[in-house]
Amino acid sequence: MLKAGLYLYFILFMLLPQAQSQSKSNTWSEVKQNGSGTLVIAYSENSPFIYNDAQGKMAGIEFEILQDFVRFIDEKYGAKLNLEYEHLYNFESLIDTLKTSQRPVLGIASISTLEERKKDFKITDPYMPDIEIIISSRAFSSVSSLAEFANMVKNNRAITVTNSTFEQNILELQKDYFPEIKIEYVRHVDFLIEEISNADNAWGYVSLPNYLSYYKKAKGISRQRFFMVENPGLSIATTLTSDWDEVLNAFIRDSRFKALLDLLIEKHLGKAFGEVVASISNINADLQPDIAANREVGVLMLEKELQDLKLRQSELEIGRKNLFIYLAVIGIVFVLIALFILYRLVRLKINTNKSLAEKNEQIQTQNLELNALNIEKNEMIGIVAHDLKNPLTSALSISELFSSEKITEDQKEYLGLIIKSLNRMKSLVAKILEIKVLESSSLKTNYSKVDLTQVTEQVILALKIQSDNKKIRIVTDLDEVVASLDRRLIVQIIDNLLSNAIKFSNHNSKVHVTLKDEHQKIRFEIDDEGPGIMEEEKPQLFQKFRKLHAQPTDGESSTGLGLSIVKKYVEAMKGRVWCESEFGKGAKFIVEFKKN
Repeated sequence: MLKAGLYLYFILFMLLPQAQSQSKSNTWSEVKQNGSGTLVIAYSENSPFIYNDAQGKMAGIEFEILQDFVRFIDEKYGAKLNLEYEHLYNFESLIDTLKTSQRPVLGIASISTLEERKKDFKITDPYMPDIEIIISSRAFSSVSSLAEFANMVKNNRAITVTNSTFEQNILELQKDYFPEIKIEYVRHVDFLIEEISNADNAWGYVSLPNYLSYYKKAKGISRQRFFMVENPGLSIATTLTSDWDEVLNAFIRDSRFKALLDLLIEKHLGKAFGEVVASISNINADLQPDIAANREVGVLMLEKELQDLKLRQSELEIGRKNLFIYLAVIGIVFVLIALFILYRLVRLKINTNKSLAEKNEQIQTQNLELNALNIEKNEMIGIVAHDLKNPLTSALSISELFSSEKITEDQKEYLGLIIKSLNRMKSLVAKILEIKVLESSSLKTNYSKVDLTQVTEQVILALKIQSDNKKIRIVTDLDEVVASLDRRLIVQIIDNLLSNAIKFSNHNSKVHVTLKDEHQKIRFEIDDEGPGIMEEEKPQLFQKFRKLHAQPTDGESSTGLGLSIVKKYVEAMKGRVWCESEFGKGAKFIVEFKKN
């Protein structure tokens, strides 16, 4: 019983990933009706038809054909098609999927158009001739006679892929001519060619495009001229439950398809491939008395074209190397010139350092004098700014009161200009004071017993005009808290945080102000319903002159200094401040102080 249970578990374990990996695949009728859908493409590696390039991206003739098929569906039928690729472990799994899957799945891997396959799955019109040749390990070179060929196939390993036409060709050779053939199997054609190129006693069938793709890469393989085979053509396959063959055939028969295929063949197989393969295909068999000889000449032409291409690439590589040498020589010359100039500069620097040392002493003395003057200047600016702040605030309050009275339109206009000017002056004064605070190297604190509840209510009352103008309701939850802090700094902290919350909140919203006595800590929170803070901007939040993505909702001015001042004041009183925010859902600023 235990063994049976383990066996059942193993079967389920093997089948579960397959079941989970089967994504939804729509029929063509569903895509046409809905205007969009997904088509699953099952594939097994087969260069140059479908493979991963050096960057790990999917590429190949059939991959690019299907990319253009998506554009064809969009342009002709106005439907958006998403392709989802399912990689199968081997070619046999691809054939089994096409035979057994109940989903409308496409299969690609240069599938030969064979009549016997049409009862198991659907096959589109052929899009390219299908010529298959024998390749061998480089050790054999090209055998010159049938006797040598027979010796090669009988005494060495035949490598092939299960359920492929390559296997079928070898089995026919085994049945009709060489029963001694020893056959070994690999997952797919790319493994087949790699196995043959890395061995000295192997051979097998591949398609002509497979061979040319690897020939271009200078792999260690040889082509044998005997027993070349041609099938009806290469096609795209679909499951029997699929209706995609209808629109795929329309795509292949479209007048633009041939131009697309010519471009892809030239890109992956060389410019002459299409013409040469057409000339040696069975389509022209009635015009060619010696098909085998004609095919051999055609393949030789393709190999020559690839050799010419490699020669041109070698010439380009030599040219690049020569250019590199030329540039290296020029670089060395420039380095020598730079070294000479550097030597002269070092000598000049030694001569000038003496005079600079003397001047540095003079500059240090002048700096001390300038620092003293700068401190005096900052103190004067601070005094003037503080003296201006209160009368400006009073003038603004009076002006805003007058604006609610019954006055003429001209008076309203003039009063609006006065309020605008006063606001600008108030902003300038605030900016001067903020810069003065941030530029000071030290900050003196004056601790005293402060009724934080009373201070918070006073700040809220002072900002009532701003909150009322935007119809913002300030909701409070205040514990009775008295603590030893600097009253001047704590007023500025609450004022900056609350005025910020009002600035960045929308009309008819709420701002929650909370003051809590939490055992050994005092916690102050201001929570708004504004735009919130973007995650990538949070590290910049308390830096000087940082204006973030969120903007004041009523065009209010913002210097970008308020939060940096809050941080400096909080840390001066040994507290900490931070922000909790999710973008689009408001922001909560939290200040904590330890109780003394």
